[in-house]
Amino acid sequence: MREIGEIMRDYTAGGAALEETNAALAEAGAGFCLEPDRNALTEEDLRSTTVGHYPDMANGYGLLDSGTGSMEKVHVTNGVLDHAVNTVLPDGGTSMTAYVHICGKTYEVFGDTLGEAAGKKPAETLPDQVDLSRRTDLAGQTVEQRTKIGKFAVTYDENGYAVRSTRI
Repeated sequence: MREIGEIMRDYTAGGAALEETNAALAEAGAGFCLEPDRNALTEEDLRSTTVGHYPDMANGYGLLDSGTGSMEKVHVTNGVLDHAVNTVLPDGGTSMTAYVHICGKTYEVFGDTLGEAAGKKPAETLPDQVDLSRRTDLAGQTVEQRTKIGKFAVTYDENGYAVRSTRI
């Protein structure tokens, strides 16, 4: 099964018709479809849309994905939307994550400006339980271990054997 991002990339690049895209979105379980009066990218829209190597080279029409399930048709000029869709916070993050799919590419939106999509940090994989195996590198120490069931303080004796584990 194709991923939703791949389906949107094909549609905005002109590689799939609206009906074909909606069928692929339904098969992928997207929970939304593109509406002809609201989200359609016409042949003229596709022909007038260009992107380059950098986000500020994007011009033309794309679809705004703000996570609401309705892709809004938007106009981009030199990597800037006609209006802001979120607020850029002091740390560089945004008040709401939004993306623009345009000409086969996907950019994150920062205010009204397109930028490279920030890579999502993979979730930390936690062990099911506390590791009580011998750890000579931790001899004589008490260390914190995080598990799926919580945090624990594990105390090791002078030989590196775990002698106590307490939930914290």
